[in-house]
Amino acid sequence: MPIIIRNARLCFFASAVFILRHANPTESFSSPSASARAGRLDEQKINDIRSIIIDTNTQQQQEERSRDASTIPIQQIRNELDNSNIVNSCVSYASDFASTTKLSASQYEEFTTSRHADCINLFDNYKTHLIRCEKLNEQSINIRWNATWIPSGSTWLYNLGEIAGWQINVKSSDPAVISTFSWKAVLDTFSNAFATGDITLPISCVEGNTILTIKQVQDGADSGGDFTLTIKESIDLVSEADKNRIQNRRVAQELASWMDVSRRPPKFNVDDWAGMVRQRILTSVPGAGALDVDPNESEADGVLALLLFGVISVVVFGISFQFFTMPELVGGTGSIPSRCDDAEIMEFGSGYLSECFGLFGDPTL
Repeated sequence: MPIIIRNARLCFFASAVFILRHANPTESFSSPSASARAGRLDEQKINDIRSIIIDTNTQQQQEERSRDASTIPIQQIRNELDNSNIVNSCVSYASDFASTTKLSASQYEEFTTSRHADCINLFDNYKTHLIRCEKLNEQSINIRWNATWIPSGSTWLYNLGEIAGWQINVKSSDPAVISTFSWKAVLDTFSNAFATGDITLPISCVEGNTILTIKQVQDGADSGGDFTLTIKESIDLVSEADKNRIQNRRVAQELASWMDVSRRPPKFNVDDWAGMVRQRILTSVPGAGALDVDPNESEADGVLALLLFGVISVVVFGISFQFFTMPELVGGTGSIPSRCDDAEIMEFGSGYLSECFGLFGDPTL
C-alpha cells in the first residue's frame, strides 16, 4: 500500500511539472500590463497632466487674477494631450458642502470660470495661487492652493498706503483668536508706518486642497476610450468651523461671504445655499451677528474712545458756534450789511424783513 501511494505522488508531481513546462501563461491568465492599463493612465501621462497644471499657473503669473488656481484646467489638459475624449468625459465634483455632482467637462469649466469672475468683481484685489502640485499615485494628483482678497472695509487703508508710498505688508488674522478692537493698536500701526515707511494690513486668506483622479473607462481601455474625472475639494477653514475652532468674527464672516459667491454648486438655490453656509460657519462664532461689533481689547480703550469722542464733539461745537455767530451772518458792521443798505424791503404782516434778514429793515437787529 505505501508503494502505491508513493507511485501516485510521483505521477502527480510529474504531471504538474509537464503542465508548467508546456502551458502558455497567456492562455490561462490575463496580461498584467493589460490589467494595469484598464482603468488607469500610465505614469508618463499622469506626470504630463501634473506638469500642465503647474505650467498653466506659472505662465499666467503676470495675469494671476485671470486664472483660478483652485480649479482643474481641463481645456489645457485636452490641448496638451490632444485627446478629445477628455472633453466628453463625465466630471464628478464634490466639496465640503455639496455631495457628488455629475457634470460634463464643458459644464465644469463654465461653472468654475463664472464663479471666479464673480469673485474678481465682488472682492477687492482677489487672487488665487498654486502652492504645490504633487502626484499621489498613477491616477491621482493633489493640488494645494489659496485665495486672497482685501477684507471689506479695509480697501481705504491700502489706498492710503499706496498714496503715502509705504511698503505694504499683509497678515491674515488667526481664526482661533477672538477679534478685538484697540485704539492703541491703531495708533501704533500708523506711528510705525510714519517712522519706518512700512505698514502691516489685514488680508483674508482661504487655503484648500483639490484632488484630481482620472480613470479610463474599462470598455474603451484598448482603444483609448473616454475618461472619468473625479474632483474632490476640501477647504481648511470649513473643517475648522466643523470643529468649532473658528472664534474670530472677521475671519468667519469673510469666509462665509466667499463661500456664498465662489462655492455654490450649479443649479443650487441661492437662499438655501446661504442658509447652509451661515449655519455651518457662523453659528458657533462669538459676535458673528450682523449688528455685532468687536469688543474693546481693554477697558482703557473704552475710556480713551469716550474721551476722544468728547474732545471731537467740543471742537466741532466750538467751530459751529463761531461760524453761526459771525457778524456777517447776524448783523453789525460787517461787510454784508454795508452792501445791503439799498436792499428791497419785503412786508410780512405787521413787520417786514430786508433781503439781509434784519428785523424791521435794520440789519443790526
